[in-house]
Amino acid sequence: MEGIREIAKSYYDRVSEGEMNSLLEFFRKLDSNGDGKISLSEFKKSVSSWLSAEAVFQKLDENGDGSLDFQEFLCLHYMDKVKMSRCSGCWDLLVGPYFSCLLCLIKGHRNRSRRFDLCCACYRRLDDFPHHHSANYVLDHHSLLITLTEKAAAADTTQDQREMEELRKIAKAYYRSGSPEVQESGYEFFKSMDTDGDGRVDRAEFLEFMRKEGYSHMRKDSFFDDLDNDGNGNLDFSEVMTLYYIIRSGRPFCGRCNKFLPGVFFSCVDCFKNPDMTSFDLCLDCFTHKKCDHNHNGRSQFLDNYTLLQVRTDPALALTSGVNSNQASNAIVPVQQSNNMYNTYTTNNTYIVHPSNAIVPAASNWDKWRVALHAFEIVLGIGSISAGCTIL
Repeated sequence: MEGIREIAKSYYDRVSEGEMNSLLEFFRKLDSNGDGKISLSEFKKSVSSWLSAEAVFQKLDENGDGSLDFQEFLCLHYMDKVKMSRCSGCWDLLVGPYFSCLLCLIKGHRNRSRRFDLCCACYRRLDDFPHHHSANYVLDHHSLLITLTEKAAAADTTQDQREMEELRKIAKAYYRSGSPEVQESGYEFFKSMDTDGDGRVDRAEFLEFMRKEGYSHMRKDSFFDDLDNDGNGNLDFSEVMTLYYIIRSGRPFCGRCNKFLPGVFFSCVDCFKNPDMTSFDLCLDCFTHKKCDHNHNGRSQFLDNYTLLQVRTDPALALTSGVNSNQASNAIVPVQQSNNMYNTYTTNNTYIVHPSNAIVPAASNWDKWRVALHAFEIVLGIGSISAGCTIL
C-alpha cells in the first residue's frame, strides 16, 4: 500500500486550488457526522461496492486508529478513480507489484473480467490458473511498460518510414520525368555536395550544407537519419534528391517539437491566411495533446494539410473553415517557378535571386557546391518551361 499512498499524495501535491477544494468537499461528504474522519460504517455506506470490504478499509487505515483521515482518504480516492485491479487468482486487490497478460492489455479489454492479472503469490503458482494466452506473455509491470513503450516507438518509426518512403518515391518520380538536362544537373549537384568525392554525402557534409545555407531547423542528426533510408550513415544520390525535394516543396517541421513532418500535419489558420507571416505547423502528437500555446490575440485555429489544400478550390469549405480561399498561403508552400534565367537558391523557404547566371570559377569545394546548385536551379527552370511542370 505504501507505493499507492505515495502516488496518491504526489498527485494531490500537483492539483490546482479548485481541485483541492473539490477533494475536501468530497471528504466532508463521506464524513457524514462531521468529526473530521471517515469511520468504517461511513466507508461502507459511501464508497463503491468493490472497494467497501473491511479488508480494504484496514489497508487504507495506515495508522490503525479505526478511521481514515484526509491523507488516508487520498489513497481511497485514487484507488476508486483508477479502478484498482483484482488478482485473477485470489481476487485480492492488487495494491502492490503484480503481473498482467500483455496480449490482454494490447487488445484493450475494458472489461476487467477479461483481463488476466496476478499478485506475486499467485504468479508463483501460475500453472494453477489456466489462461488462453501463453505464460510467456504474463509480465510484471516494469517489463510491461518497457515492452509497450518499445512497441509504440516501433509503430511510430514504421509510420515515419512509410511516410518518408512516399517522399522518396515522389522525388524519384519528379527526377525521372525530368529532361536529360535536369537529370545531369541533379547529378552534378549531388557530386558537389560530396566534397570528398567518395560517392556519398556523410553526416558532416550534410550538417555543413545546412549550416552554410541557413537551414537551422534541418541541421540536426535526427533529420539526417530520416533521410538515410538504408541506415548506412551516408546519403546516396536518391536520398539527396529527396532532401532537395523537401527543401523545394517547403515541407514543414513541427513548430513545437521541431520534428520533420513527412505526412499529416496541422497549420495555424491565421498564419495560413497572412502572406506576410511564416507558417506555423504542428505534428499530430503536439496538436492532439495541445502541447503548444501558439495563438493570435487569444485565437487558435488549426487545420490539417489536406483540408487546407481543399480550401484553395472549395469556397464553401473556405468559408466554414474561416479561410479565404483567394488569400495567399504559406502554410502549404506552393511550388515557386522562375520565369527568367536568373540564378536562384533557397534559404529558409525564401527565394534569393541573383541578377547574373554566369558560372564563375570556384575557389573552394563550397564554391563548387554553390555553382552546381545555381546551375541545377537554372536547368530546372528551363526544364519546367519545356517539359511542362516539375517541382525539382
